[in-house]
Amino acid sequence: MIDKLNINCGLCTMKSPLFKFLTDRELELITQTKKRVFFKAGEIIVKQGAPLSHVISFTSGISKVYIESKHDRNLILQFIKPTQFLGGPGIYVESIHFFSVMAVEDSSVCFIDMKIFKQIIRENRDFADAFMQHLSSNGVFNYERFISLTHKNMHGRIADALIYLHTTIFNDRKHEITVSRQDLAEFTGMSKDSVIRTLKELSEEEVIEVNQKYILVNDLKKLAKISELA
Repeated sequence: MIDKLNINCGLCTMKSPLFKFLTDRELELITQTKKRVFFKAGEIIVKQGAPLSHVISFTSGISKVYIESKHDRNLILQFIKPTQFLGGPGIYVESIHFFSVMAVEDSSVCFIDMKIFKQIIRENRDFADAFMQHLSSNGVFNYERFISLTHKNMHGRIADALIYLHTTIFNDRKHEITVSRQDLAEFTGMSKDSVIRTLKELSEEEVIEVNQKYILVNDLKKLAKISELA
């Protein structure tokens, strides 16, 4: 559903931190051309392989960024929460989305026209530098994730995932992690059964608390130790 109320980007409290580098004229340009769209949980926001015509600024909810593969086995790269900004290599390579994005819960995003975005990149050096730092940070994060997936055992992978979700994604929600077991499996490269079994073991050791609604980290230091030794 498209939001018909065109909120001024300069006044929005959920805009990306990158927007602080924009001038008033640039903020107004984005305001007049952006489209804010609401998605229900489970709806596709971006489809892998589709033409890339917009960059995305998230304003509410939680979404997941994932690579689709054969046999319905996906790999989640990261989770996205409000004020985070999503571009990607497709901006300058092939002009397509190299991943899919799905709303994990009811979410809203602002689609920013690619032509406007590239115009601002060319004209605003500070914004361009900040955006490059953003892309570089995402690249480093993915490198570290691949090390976790290929070099750590199941306990280490789960520990890394829970630390990330606890400190980065659900840190402003009392740290109550509401990601499904299937999503945890796709984020850690494990089977759903292995995720459930590992969570149960960590719960029995009182490192985490697990119930049907959420996962809560009780001992972050011990979880970090598991990640380090795994």
